[in-house]
Amino acid sequence: MALSIPERLDDLTPEWLTAALRESGELTPTTTVTSAEREILGEGAGFLGDIARLSLAYEGGEGPATVIAKLPKLANRAMGELLGAYERESCFYDEMAADLPLSTPRMYYGDFDRDVTSERQEAVLQLADRTPRFLSGLTTRMGMWVAGRKKRRYILLLEDIGDAEPGDQLTGVSPERCAAVLSAIARMHAAYWNSPVVENRFWLIPLSIDARIRHGLFRTSQPAFQERSSHLIDEGFARALAWTLEHGEDAARSLQRGAPVTLVHCDLRLDNVAFREGEPLVFDWQLVRRGPAAYDVAYFLSGACPDLTAEDEAELLHGYFAALEELGIRDYSFEALMRHYHLGLLTAMQTLTATDMMDMGEGRGVRLMEAWHERLGARVSGIDFDRLLADAPA
Repeated sequence: MALSIPERLDDLTPEWLTAALRESGELTPTTTVTSAEREILGEGAGFLGDIARLSLAYEGGEGPATVIAKLPKLANRAMGELLGAYERESCFYDEMAADLPLSTPRMYYGDFDRDVTSERQEAVLQLADRTPRFLSGLTTRMGMWVAGRKKRRYILLLEDIGDAEPGDQLTGVSPERCAAVLSAIARMHAAYWNSPVVENRFWLIPLSIDARIRHGLFRTSQPAFQERSSHLIDEGFARALAWTLEHGEDAARSLQRGAPVTLVHCDLRLDNVAFREGEPLVFDWQLVRRGPAAYDVAYFLSGACPDLTAEDEAELLHGYFAALEELGIRDYSFEALMRHYHLGLLTAMQTLTATDMMDMGEGRGVRLMEAWHERLGARVSGIDFDRLLADAPA
C-alpha cells in the first residue's frame, strides 16, 4: 500500500515519519520514530511553503536527529501551483541535486501527487504565452482560479542545516559575502552552460516561457504597488517602472533569446542561503528553471546588500565574470553579461513588485519587501535604456 501524502504539518506523525524514512532507506526496518517535536520556521521568509524543523527520537536504531519538513502554504497555494513550484523542487531533488557543484541540503524523502496536465506544462504555457496581450490579464486570472482549485499534495523531508549561519534578506550582507555567493552560483552556471542536461525535463521550463503572464501580473499590480511604495520611488525607479510597463515582456524574451542557457535557481536571495565556514549553501529550489545565468546574478544583487554602491556592483560583476572564465566559459563577453544583467533586473522587477498577488504576512515579510524594493530601485536607476533591446553584443 502506497504511503499517504500529508496535507498539514499535523499529519507528520511518528508513524508516518517512520514509514517515510524507512521507505527512503534512512531507517532500518527495525528502527521506529517514537516522537517528533515541531518548530515552525521561516516566518516572513518562505512565501510559498510552510516549513518546520522536526526533532526526532528513535527506538531500535538511529536516524537523523532533526529533519526539515516542507509543505505548500495554504494562503499562497494558488500562486505556487501556477508557478509549478512544489513539484519542481521535488523533481530537482530527485533528478539533479546529487550532482550539483555547490552545497545544498540533501533530501531524505519526497513525494507529490502526479498530474498528467502538469507534465505538459511547457506546452500549456506556450499556448498561454500566445494569447493576445489584451487578454493576458484574463488569462492570468483564469490560471490563478484553476490553480487555486487543485488539491494536489506535496511533501519534502530535507537535511537540517541549522548548524550553518543563516542568511537574512532583510538585514542584508556585505559585498564580500555577496562575492562568495556569486562565486558559488558561478560553479553551477558553468557546470550546466549550454548543456543538454537541462533539456527535456518537463519540470525545468525556460525562464521566459511565461513572459506574458509575468508582465500581465506586473501591469495589474502597478497601481497598488506605486500607491503603497510611493515613498521609495524616486525619478530613476519611476523611469524603470514606466519603461517596463511598455517593454517588460520584450525584455524577458530578449534576455532568454540572447543568452546562453544554463540551470538557474530563480529565487537566489539571502533567505535561501546559509554559510558554513564561509562557504554558501543554497536551498529552496521551488522556482528552478533553465535560462540565462545573469538572471540569478541580477535577482541576487537586486536585494542582497543594503549599501551597495555602483563601484561595488561593478566589482562584483567583474568577479562573477572572472569566475566563469576560470571555470572554462569562453564564449561570453563581459559586455553581454552587463546587458543580460540589466535585462535580468527588469525581468526580476516584474515579479518583485507584484507582491499584492501573494500573502506577505504582517511582520517580517512586509518589512523585507520594502527593504528589497528600496535596494532594487537603486539598481535599476542606473540602467541606460536606449539600446537595451537592441541586438546582443558579440
